Amino acid sequence: MPTKHLCVGSLALNDTVYADGRTSMADPGGNALYAAVGANIWSDQVGIVAVAGYDWPAEYTDQLAHSGIDLSGLVYKDEETLRAWTIYELSGFRRYVSRNTEVVLLTPSPYSSRPASPLEVANFNEAARQVHLRSSPLPQELPPQLWEVDSIHLCPMRMERLLTWIDFLKGKPDIFVSIDILPHYVAGNFDDHDLVQLLSRADAFMPSEAEVESLMPLHNLAVFCREMAARGPKLVVVKQGDHGATVYDRAQDRLYTINPYPAEVDDLTGAGDSFCGGYAIGYAKTKDPVKAAWYGTVSASFVIEGFGGLHALNTTKAEAETRLEELRRLNRMIQA
Repeated sequence: MPTKHLCVGSLALNDTVYADGRTSMADPGGNALYAAVGANIWSDQVGIVAVAGYDWPAEYTDQLAHSGIDLSGLVYKDEETLRAWTIYELSGFRRYVSRNTEVVLLTPSPYSSRPASPLEVANFNEAARQVHLRSSPLPQELPPQLWEVDSIHLCPMRMERLLTWIDFLKGKPDIFVSIDILPHYVAGNFDDHDLVQLLSRADAFMPSEAEVESLMPLHNLAVFCREMAARGPKLVVVKQGDHGATVYDRAQDRLYTINPYPAEVDDLTGAGDSFCGGYAIGYAKTKDPVKAAWYGTVSASFVIEGFGGLHALNTTKAEAETRLEELRRLNRMIQA
């Protein structure tokens, strides 16, 4: 069956430490994986485009292939896979610490009596930049047949890599493009050149609250959504963690509140990415921006109930439909 929906981004190995002492090492992760898993819950026409390093376990690839996810967009490199500690504090705060060799060697020590010099900071930043760039695929690496798709979700990548994809996709107007983003600190300057370029080809812009805050500190959600939509996207979807999500439909000039599904949370990693994957499928199925958010919410609810993303591949369509119906009953849409 042809692939209709692509998830583009990174693969990663996650080493997780919880505040209560639990640990889980080398879990399969990365935003492209979580997005593809979230989409796969609803569709068997999903593909993943990402970079796999020499240390990416073959068993993870086998599980993805067994689920029916198209892996012809995987790019194999003789480099380390993106890897990081994910550390949870008692407050719920989550931090990431790179474990890739070249970044580790340049990471400033928080216990040093001497602050890092400007050169040391610059070297650290450049090492991190290079790791992220090599871990993110290029559109030129995509097999030609995979361009014949209905939708592409661009997961958070460095802005320069996202803009490379945007340039390619401008020549493919029939593809529905949804975009997530890393924090991009423009402090309310919505006419930032890179941001305007990014939004110009987005059908749906899907940042988290943290990304919204980087774009508009102390943001007003209604103002933010309308400002983003004015620059291109017909849909703006803000992911708000355990507070659910907010959907703005430009055509109706309406904001909708989406309540979360009461899942049994084990690991929150990948929740936002799996939401985006589910949203893309939901919108393709229904053409309804609010119903699509229900699909995304259900996808995230399964992913956060275990470590790593692959366990959610065992979700049946019947289980997903049952949660979708429960979520319909739980939700009360309100106009902001």
